[in-house]
Amino acid sequence: MMKQYEFLRKGPSDGSRQQTGSERGVALILVLVLSAIGLLVMTTVLYVITMGTQLSGSEKRYRTAHEAALGGIDIMRKIIQDQAATVVPGVAITYQGTFTAKLAANDLSGFPANQTDIQIDPGNANTYDLFIDMGTPAYRVYAKMVQKKQGNTNKGYKQVRIKTGVVPSDPGMGEGHFTYYTFNILAQKLTNPNERVRMDLVHIF
Repeated sequence: MMKQYEFLRKGPSDGSRQQTGSERGVALILVLVLSAIGLLVMTTVLYVITMGTQLSGSEKRYRTAHEAALGGIDIMRKIIQDQAATVVPGVAITYQGTFTAKLAANDLSGFPANQTDIQIDPGNANTYDLFIDMGTPAYRVYAKMVQKKQGNTNKGYKQVRIKTGVVPSDPGMGEGHFTYYTFNILAQKLTNPNERVRMDLVHIF
C-alpha cells in the first residue's frame, strides 16, 4: 500500500509534466496577441491598397476634366480672335445673351455683378456666358468673361542711318492696340459633376 501511494503522489514515472492552468492561459494570451498583430498588419495593407486605388482614380478623373478644360480654352481663343459667336464643326457651343454684348463693350463695368464677380454656377445661366460640350463621355465646359481691358498702345520704331542714297519709304513707325480678356472656366462631367476643374484664362488679342 505504501508503494502505490508514493506512485500516485509522485505522478507518472516517465518524467513528463502536465500543463498547469496558468501556463495554458499564457499560451492563449500569446496566440491572441499574435492574431491581433496579424489582423492589424492585414488591415493596414488593405487600407493602403484601397487608398492607393482611390487616389489613382481621383488623379485620372482630374486629368480628364483638366484636358476638357484645355480643349474649351482653345475654342475660347478662337472665339476671341473671331470677335463673334463662332461655330466649330463637331463641337456644340451654346451662347448666352450677354456674350455678344461683352465682346462689343470696351470694358465690363456696365454688367451686373453676377456676370463678373460671382463664380460660375451651372444651375444659374446668368453666371456664365457660354458652355461647350465635348468628348465621350461628355464634358461640359462653362466660360464667363470677367474682365476686359484695353492695353497700352504698343509703339515700335526702326531707325535707319544712311550717309548717301534715297530715304526709305517705310517710316518705321507702327501702333498696335491690344485687349486683355480674362475668363473663368469650369469643366465638369455631365454624368458626374464631382469630376470637375476650375481654371482662369487670360488672353491678349
